[in-house]
Amino acid sequence: MDYSVVIPSYKRPEGCRDKTLAVLHKYKIPKDKIFVVVADKEQKAEYEAVLDPKTYGEILVGVPGLAEVRNWIFEHFPKGTPLVCCDDDIRSFIEYDGSVKRHERPLRSLKDIIKRGFAECKKANCRFWGVYPSANGFFMKPTVSTDLKFNIGSFWGCFNPGSEIHLDRSEKEDYERTLKFFVKDGSVVRLNFVSPKTAYYKEPGGMQTRNRLKHQHVAVKALLKKYPEFVKSNPTRKSGFPEIRIADRRITQKKRD
Repeated sequence: MDYSVVIPSYKRPEGCRDKTLAVLHKYKIPKDKIFVVVADKEQKAEYEAVLDPKTYGEILVGVPGLAEVRNWIFEHFPKGTPLVCCDDDIRSFIEYDGSVKRHERPLRSLKDIIKRGFAECKKANCRFWGVYPSANGFFMKPTVSTDLKFNIGSFWGCFNPGSEIHLDRSEKEDYERTLKFFVKDGSVVRLNFVSPKTAYYKEPGGMQTRNRLKHQHVAVKALLKKYPEFVKSNPTRKSGFPEIRIADRRITQKKRD
């Protein structure tokens, strides 16, 4: 199928080259489908000097800021275009395998996962799909969800909504995107049998270049206020950052009533 793979990257050309682009090349994703988006012309020159031209099609100059570049991507590509969005620090993918001890194995076909994500969206009459947020076979399942479940920001796909979906904040932008698509479409797809391995919260550059803790608290407070029926604080997760969990609590409330 025809789709575009988009990789926003900020000040880490070597990491982008050695991780996500190398992984996509390993899975034989055609280079002409792959777009790397950087913040300015200076970074474009840096990336052109470092990246392997066999592994990508074009470097685009977007805008600084994570939410801002996500919005720019939606506005840059034609509405309805199948988009696959990757962080620049993906090291590998795993998939569920109940026949082995750890219930996981290296992903066999990324192309099949991409096709499956868009096919499940068409089946569920929605536009947004994602994968399991934890790269751990003991938690993964051989299922597809279409209710409100969190789709991690490191790897996901959508039929481009254009300006219809607009992110307000860079922190917790993956939660905000999941919620906005769910509110618009009534469902989101999650493939619970595949997950990326990334350097989330660890890599220098990228998401780590700004003071995040303060902005995380502001973002969490805003999401709790805007989506009280979907968002709840999650103090049990010890990441060092304020965490939340999302679920459609209107269903629980209806059962109680």
